[in-house]
Amino acid sequence: MATKKRYNFKGLDEIFGESVTDLVGSLEDDTEKAKELTSTVAISTLQPNPFQPRKIFSDVEIQELSDSIKQNGIIQPIIVNEVAKNSYQIVAGERRYRAAKLANLKEVPVVIAKLDSKQMEEFAIIENIQRVDLTDIEEAVAYKQLAKSLNLKQDEIAKRVGKSRSHVANILRLVNLPQYIQDAMLQKEISMGQAKPLLSILSNEKLLKEVFDRIVANNLTARDVEQLIKKLQSGDDVTTKVIKKRDPLLNGIENKLMIRFGTRVSISDNKIVLKYNGVEDLNKILELMGYESED
Repeated sequence: MATKKRYNFKGLDEIFGESVTDLVGSLEDDTEKAKELTSTVAISTLQPNPFQPRKIFSDVEIQELSDSIKQNGIIQPIIVNEVAKNSYQIVAGERRYRAAKLANLKEVPVVIAKLDSKQMEEFAIIENIQRVDLTDIEEAVAYKQLAKSLNLKQDEIAKRVGKSRSHVANILRLVNLPQYIQDAMLQKEISMGQAKPLLSILSNEKLLKEVFDRIVANNLTARDVEQLIKKLQSGDDVTTKVIKKRDPLLNGIENKLMIRFGTRVSISDNKIVLKYNGVEDLNKILELMGYESED
């Protein structure tokens, strides 16, 4: 195994820029510099970053990345922090790590940095917010971690992650929801649009639970939720009115499609809607559907 090269953050910072998050993009752009900084370590010496905001990884995406690694190897090194002798925490590249394990690699290329705990947390959160499709609640929790750990205000968070202050403020409100609703958002049982009206009734736990249960049972739209809250608050007996019940089989179908395509899927009004981010994501979905482009 090659000699391990270790770099404190100051040294890396002088090479790649003022922000710790500049490191990832620079490694992609400057492959020669990446090779110069890269060491090889046993994959068994790596461990996930405890500050990783992403809680759910797409099995489809990991499998596809694993297949690519089998063919081409790991092109971009995993960035790690040395926490003890022959022990490293992943700073950026957990999906590559998971895919490499799936591909049964024994060793992986890494850039070994020396970061303190705050730098680790900032790097993991901001790098994932900027580069990964987090769920709305994962993003909200990540902003809360930034605010608490680094003592940042909303406008400072917005600058760090490249978002508007209003976006950060709206997302952060989600962490005020009860844990069971946050869990439902994490599992994509309800969307941000469905959850936002619930923020207006946080002080009424009974009403909150009733409305939440109806959202899940009937897949109500955001507008439906707003109207339901108004009717319940005004004392209307909406329980006597017929609400079209959602076929429970659709929930299972949605979950299977989400696993298959690695993206959010919703079924309603006789439509199947798949969310994608960018042309590359769209091409991946079309390929899984068996579509072949005409050159």
